[in-house]
Amino acid sequence: MDRSGRSHLAGPVGIAYSTGMGRDKLTEIVGIRERGQGFGYSRGIQEIRALVDGWNGDVFRAPPQFIVIRIVTILEVFTRDWAAQIIDAGEPYVSRGADLVKGPLKIDFALAQALVGKQLSFGELVSHELTVNAIGDIDRIFSGLLATSLFQHLQGVVDRWAITVGGKPTPPLMPEPDWVRATLARLFKQRHIFVHELPEDQDVGAPGLDGYIRAASQFVNAADEAFNTLLHGDYPLTQLEMNEAAATDARKAKEALAGVLNALDPAGKDNDLQASQAAWESFRDRQAEFRSGINRPLPGSVAPMLYSSEVEKLTRARIEQLEWYLNRKEGDL
Repeated sequence: MDRSGRSHLAGPVGIAYSTGMGRDKLTEIVGIRERGQGFGYSRGIQEIRALVDGWNGDVFRAPPQFIVIRIVTILEVFTRDWAAQIIDAGEPYVSRGADLVKGPLKIDFALAQALVGKQLSFGELVSHELTVNAIGDIDRIFSGLLATSLFQHLQGVVDRWAITVGGKPTPPLMPEPDWVRATLARLFKQRHIFVHELPEDQDVGAPGLDGYIRAASQFVNAADEAFNTLLHGDYPLTQLEMNEAAATDARKAKEALAGVLNALDPAGKDNDLQASQAAWESFRDRQAEFRSGINRPLPGSVAPMLYSSEVEKLTRARIEQLEWYLNRKEGDL
């Protein structure tokens, strides 16, 4: 603590900690998540489609400027949430994410506690500080995280589902990257005019609106595919594959838990631990059955995945609990 009364702590990836308005920022970030704006990376294209369906329908007839503003909002949320996901995948993305906000990001004690307590992730914190006012900002953010040009990275990305499941050759999801970038640049400029000015002419025109929608859709589809592959490799596409992958993850978690239990009680003679573990396993299995509905008459094809995912989640939490007990220091109760 210095003479001003402000504490300065050594933070990860070289970011300074100081007391300030972190609690307000934490509240804002958590509020965004709770209002459903999180995970926009998985619903960007659905939001665009819903917007188009509403525009084409008889019930919802919004002015064109609303469509422009809304598409930019979707792109902004999409960018922040995918940036958070990439950063939270670990190095080298953590360090690259820190570089994006090295100047403006300040972490005070409240935020440090939230990070340690896992109330929010470092990716969420960084993404909250990102400026997304132009396509150039989106390009800068993802090019920085990927350490390569974003639009070069997206060039040639294809729909794996159409190829792997449908067995059909498919063109790139973003066949003309330069056109997409130029169109999205106009979109952001148009949005700025609508939000910050009062232009006499507020007519976007059907061709212009169609171009904005097509460019945004192509960008979101290509980015979704590219970033999913970046983080998850050849991720499963069919429900059967997803069920198998979830079962594998659950099995690995159980193996890791067995290792921790063995370290705690190599001889298997701690009766209290054995009884606790048996009771916990019974709870885990019943909770997974409840969560997935796997024992119901018609559980659905997704039930095995939900069951395994719940088993893995609870097992990882149990590992963390027992590892604390295993590694606790004298005085920890």
